[in-house]
Amino acid sequence: MKNTTLTAMKAIYDSDPARTRGDKIQLLRTLGLEEEAMVAEKKQPDRVISFRDAAKRINRTTTTLHEIAKRGGFTKVIFPGSKRCAGIRESDVERLLAGTL
Repeated sequence: MKNTTLTAMKAIYDSDPARTRGDKIQLLRTLGLEEEAMVAEKKQPDRVISFRDAAKRINRTTTTLHEIAKRGGFTKVIFPGSKRCAGIRESDVERLLAGTL
């Protein structure tokens, strides 16, 4: 395929909001755009979610999550400009679900 065709296909794919990051990386690799796929993997920052959302996701209370953080299970993410507003990285929640934390 020509480079312009690949670029056009990538632009169309990027504009589709229903796709996940994993789908995007898989398509870029399929199209032979390995370097862009590697950049896409590294570019996405870890999302921060609230303690309430994390507690719902793992079926525990927010107090339990705060205790796990106190014991060093994960690091709370304090939002800039705030002393009390904190969240949890989504990767930490996934590790809690998997039982690796």
